[in-house]
Amino acid sequence: MPAWAKGAAAALKKLELMEGTGANQFHADGEATRAEVVTVLLRMLKQENK
Repeated sequence: MPAWAKGAAAALKKLELMEGTGANQFHADGEATRAEVVTVLLRMLKQENK
């Protein structure tokens, strides 16, 4: 993962919007599935309603 993306990935994990792909890893150069995108969007809405 590029150095510039590490802070954003840590923030997303702290907000519980993304978890990574097991073993505490993010694949910043990978592609997200529709299901993964929907999961992030639903988590964002849940955070907004807190």
